[in-house]
Amino acid sequence: MKLGFLSDIHEDIVSLKKGLDLLYKEQCDRIICLGDIVGFSNPYYPFGDSKDANGCIDMVRESCAIVVPGNHDLFSAGRIPEFNAGIDYPDNWFSLDIAARMDLMKGRIWLYEKEIVPELTEENLLYLQSLPEYQAVVIDDCKILFTHFLFPDVSGSLRKRIDDIYDYRAHFLFMRKNNCNLSFAGHMHKEGFEVINRKGYQEYRFKKKKLEKSESFIGLPSLASGHNKNGVAVFDTESFEIQAFRIK
Repeated sequence: MKLGFLSDIHEDIVSLKKGLDLLYKEQCDRIICLGDIVGFSNPYYPFGDSKDANGCIDMVRESCAIVVPGNHDLFSAGRIPEFNAGIDYPDNWFSLDIAARMDLMKGRIWLYEKEIVPELTEENLLYLQSLPEYQAVVIDDCKILFTHFLFPDVSGSLRKRIDDIYDYRAHFLFMRKNNCNLSFAGHMHKEGFEVINRKGYQEYRFKKKKLEKSESFIGLPSLASGHNKNGVAVFDTESFEIQAFRIK
């Protein structure tokens, strides 16, 4: 089965249409969205005139068989992360002003100070509020974990840098807890994709690579047009080949 991946759309409906067209051309059997459908701020993205949060959510709802939320989706939906990575959010978190949030969190999490919060339809707001923070799904006898980022911060709400392969350890334990041999995530806006397995850490640009049939984590590119080269990815569960495609 061919799995097509979208991640980190950030309201870029132009790139989303291009990405979906490419995945349909590749004859993907299922399309999976790994979060951050919404979340736009002017310093990071150049497509302010064409951004369309509701349009992007509508297209994801129509096209994607599996969807998990990213940190920007949770923020726009007014959701405190269930997998909060040890952060103690007060019950009145979303009613606090930015100064109070900054004082409380001491730079540990994203506060979205420059984010333009989208005006979502009630239907799309309820949709973002309903999404599970992770999914573990059996596909062709392989159980695969889908998240936006790494356990225990599966939605990517922490301002945490990944500096060492040790930072993936808790996520691999979470994979084993869910009996998953493969894990796919977004959030890191990779220019291509990364693979972490028993051989260590390897990073690839927009190319094709045959994966080992061993316990592996795969980090994928962002779809949104921004500072990083953007794209989508396709994974074939039979050949175990993954390919990242650049979108221009």
